[in-house]
Amino acid sequence: MQKALGLLVVRGEDRLLPPLVGMHFRFARDGGLFYDLRAFSRLARGLRFSMEQRAMIEWFLVFLRDLALIAWLGGLAVIDFLEAPIRFRVPEIDRNQSVAIGRRVFAALNSLELCSGALILAATALLVLRTDVGANERVAFGLVALMWLVVLFQFFWLRPRMSQLARGLDLVNRRPDDARYTQVGRLHRIYVGCDLLKIALGIVVVALWVKV
Repeated sequence: MQKALGLLVVRGEDRLLPPLVGMHFRFARDGGLFYDLRAFSRLARGLRFSMEQRAMIEWFLVFLRDLALIAWLGGLAVIDFLEAPIRFRVPEIDRNQSVAIGRRVFAALNSLELCSGALILAATALLVLRTDVGANERVAFGLVALMWLVVLFQFFWLRPRMSQLARGLDLVNRRPDDARYTQVGRLHRIYVGCDLLKIALGIVVVALWVKV
């Protein structure tokens, strides 16, 4: 190879090559191929910019996914282990008022969980489509999907069923002959079990993401 007039001369057979976008070819008198170095430089800068864009998109998707899981698990932990126990120990409100407040709190929490789960699943799906992911990432995606299904069960059936049974139920002056107390207690234990399951699955998801 030799340089001539700012162009790169490539020795080879005198054959017709298809034109490439951003590249300029022409044949020399001696059969060499002139390659425009300036066009190649522009193409290289374009490729580098595309790779930077791709890296930024992937970083944003990972950030969005992690932030959504933090909000999800953080909300669960704070409400289940801090807010709910304290609320029932406040002497200024009775048990009926505590339960009424709890309905509003857990309704808001379920809405947050639905949004967080949808964001995590969407971001992870885009990451799977854009990059080659390992087994840990795929298992984590499945676990998040399972967590989201649990939230859907709580949001659309379990919590409305509990609210319907507890409507008009006096939790201060209990009536022993009312079977709704037993039914609400059973559904409440199922709800707590679902929350503990989501927390356990979320911890596993975090561990899998750390290993990626």
